[in-house]
Amino acid sequence: MTVFTTLPARHDHTPTFTDRLSAPRGESVTLRMHTTLPVTGVGFMVVRSGELEAHAASAVPGRPGWFEYTLTLEQDVTRYAWQLALPDDHVNLTMSGLHRTRRAFRDWFQYLAGYRAPEWAWGSVFYQIFPDRFRNGDETSDVQDGEYEYAGASVFRVPWNTVPDRRGDIHGHYGGDLQGITEKLPYLTELGVNALWLTPIFVSPSNHRYDISDYRQIDPHLGGQAAYDDLLGACRDAGVRVVLDGVFNHVGNENAIFRAALADPAAPQRAMFTWREVNDASRLLPYHTFMDVPTLPKLDYASEATRQEFLAGELSVVRHWLRRDARGLSMDGWRLDVAHMIGSGGTDDQNLELHRELKRAAREERGDAYVFGERFFDAERAMQGDGEDGAMNYHGFGLPLMQWLSGQTHFFMPSRLTGAELAEQLWDAYHALPPQVALNMFNLLDSHDTPRALFQLGGDRVKLRAALTLLMGYPGVPCIYYGTEIGLSQEVAAAMPFCRAPMPWTDHGGDPAAWDMDLRSDVQRLIALRRATPALQRGSMRVLAAQDDTFGYVRELDGVSVAVLASRGAAEPVTVTLPAGEWRDALSGEPVGSGVQEIVLNAGRILISGD
Repeated sequence: MTVFTTLPARHDHTPTFTDRLSAPRGESVTLRMHTTLPVTGVGFMVVRSGELEAHAASAVPGRPGWFEYTLTLEQDVTRYAWQLALPDDHVNLTMSGLHRTRRAFRDWFQYLAGYRAPEWAWGSVFYQIFPDRFRNGDETSDVQDGEYEYAGASVFRVPWNTVPDRRGDIHGHYGGDLQGITEKLPYLTELGVNALWLTPIFVSPSNHRYDISDYRQIDPHLGGQAAYDDLLGACRDAGVRVVLDGVFNHVGNENAIFRAALADPAAPQRAMFTWREVNDASRLLPYHTFMDVPTLPKLDYASEATRQEFLAGELSVVRHWLRRDARGLSMDGWRLDVAHMIGSGGTDDQNLELHRELKRAAREERGDAYVFGERFFDAERAMQGDGEDGAMNYHGFGLPLMQWLSGQTHFFMPSRLTGAELAEQLWDAYHALPPQVALNMFNLLDSHDTPRALFQLGGDRVKLRAALTLLMGYPGVPCIYYGTEIGLSQEVAAAMPFCRAPMPWTDHGGDPAAWDMDLRSDVQRLIALRRATPALQRGSMRVLAAQDDTFGYVRELDGVSVAVLASRGAAEPVTVTLPAGEWRDALSGEPVGSGVQEIVLNAGRILISGD
């Protein structure tokens, strides 16, 4: 059940209702609930040691409709609900709303004890950079035509403004590098970005670098260690965080560990991979890989050597790049490639255990490291705070939102998804997570793996603005894919490599007409609002509108309410019932009123009350 702002009972994670988050086990926390129903009493139900306990909640003196219970934290995760007694009935309040029946525990409220969230991420706006395509800052380090052979073909250099094609999918190098990112940090900070996610930057023969040859060396074609050090220093000075891409499911087939394992069945490295029994007719590789790609042999974490090398060892890759250098600098976290596939025996066995191990190592090096995984599908099972902090929120935000706005899936299948169905999907994914984890989720509209947002929306920039408005307001950490802010698109109805066009810098020969500066200004204003508004960073959420062509929600924190609304339809006004308060447009300052209002949304509106 989708929970709307009109629900007559309320409890959430914010200080109004929960006096503090992440209190340690053994301590107590006071939880409060408010209702406008004519209750005769309120109970507090809690799951302890697998058993359901019922306790009486206390009325808060001098505050009609308010009740509270002080909970002693005896578990890492405590699930609880409120039971409201009525004159001739009773209802249960959970994250799924009010119900006469007892809901499944996934619907109950959750208190996550002792969890240290990387709260800096809540106030961040990320920008994803595919380094080869963002900016060429040093042409002397470029890959040259025929410089080496890889996967049966020669690599080659691609002129900067060339449209990506299948031929260059792996072998075509545009020359983007870390010097280019450093050079354009002022552009990014002016946009409002304060965190970067870089796709892999370690030594690799391909342009995408997900087939890593050496995890402890920055690729010389990206500028090497010196360029990385310069980038970290510049980011520190600019107040910008950096998250690197951790490819721990597989390595590249030119990786020295794999080459030693492949060459000698008796090699100690052999146990770090999973091997198949094959015959000449099977056409199978003798080793497991990522998606049967021969150049991507899959690591086997049944091997302690694999765990030590990549995750947990004192010199592991996870630790190496989080360990501070002589200047006290390091990167700030890991994005984990295909996090759901990491496991043992060529499968995802022990996946959650391995992520807990990875997270422990990361936090020991940096107590505020942000670790989030690529989990393209439902990530709920993994999102309990002990492993990854969050996941790329394709399932719970980006894909359904873009499907609703575009009328098609990211595979370009037609869809008639309604606003009500969108709200149901988003709420279902949001409500089942502990509140800190919901705030950690990594929200995006497009990426290096999906079609460009503007292309998927058929070139409709109004809908793109609507999508960006919803992105900047939604619970979790927003991320913009490089170029989306200026309307960068693609030409072929597919994802990679077509979604990886180079940034059209005009001093690199890019067409000035390719830059939608009005769109960029809108994105700049949205980012500034996001970063200036705590309610958008850590507030609660309830759904405000869910009509065929309109969707919106309200974020609330410390007496401030922010309504985020967007439409996929025409410019006609939509009817919205705003909660009590003096509402105004958060960007223009225009008064809006409260209650039933006819509002023109255009590309989307953000309204604010109580500030």
